Amino acid sequence: MQRNVQEREKRGLEAASETLKTNLETAAQGDVDAAFRLIARYERELKEYHNAEDYDTYRGILWAFYEPAAEALDEIATREGWEFLADLIDAYPRERTGDDPFVNPIIENAVGRHVVRTRLRDGVAAIPVEALAYLGSFWESIGDVSGEESFTYGWGIGHPEHSVADHLHDVVTTELFWVRGVLPHTFYADQYAAADLLEALLTDERIDYEDRYMLASILATVAHDSTPKIPRYWNLHEERDYQFEWDETVRARLRDAIEAEGFHRRLDEDWTFRDMEI
Repeated sequence: MQRNVQEREKRGLEAASETLKTNLETAAQGDVDAAFRLIARYERELKEYHNAEDYDTYRGILWAFYEPAAEALDEIATREGWEFLADLIDAYPRERTGDDPFVNPIIENAVGRHVVRTRLRDGVAAIPVEALAYLGSFWESIGDVSGEESFTYGWGIGHPEHSVADHLHDVVTTELFWVRGVLPHTFYADQYAAADLLEALLTDERIDYEDRYMLASILATVAHDSTPKIPRYWNLHEERDYQFEWDETVRARLRDAIEAEGFHRRLDEDWTFRDMEI
């Protein structure tokens, strides 16, 4: 698998233009204008190979530049603040027509890092509403990289001006798997508010019984992975010394909710959240 990844990225580096490489080098030094040139060139070359149906080269360029481009944007956003990211979103808006920018995942990655840092540093109310609206708009993109990078939307739970819980409730019957991807992040952000949301979903009769079990099974992810894996190429534990720990009252409350719905019947008698993994 690692060899395939290396070969894919090598193919991308060989196919990428010198302009793209130069813009990346300059953007990595903190040049804002170069960052916009980088994203513009990245978009152009991804679109070119995708439209030509040369998907191997398309994926090669996508992944060869993904991490360094995300790092460059993040460095600048950390220095310049939300305005830089807002300008990027304005330059590459969501289209909802099948013609969305190919660079969406890189922008989402930077926005997601900003959302998480802002919440941990300044509280949920300090997260820009526009950031949550942007991430929350990718609920129809599950199955691709854009859908996965938007899972950091869950860090906005409890925001006074944008209800993450209401949005997840609204789209859960249409796009269960996106909601399932976002839910662990709501727990990382605020396990008390997340428990309220999960309990409401588990008792919502609009949702099929098996689908409700799938939602409950995210607790295995939270129990296993105490550090989020999204945004890609970013270690929250290393940067912020972040580690999720269950409040025992929340754990007991969720066990009661699971047993009240009968989900525990398919598990061992001494079941734990980890046993719910699908």
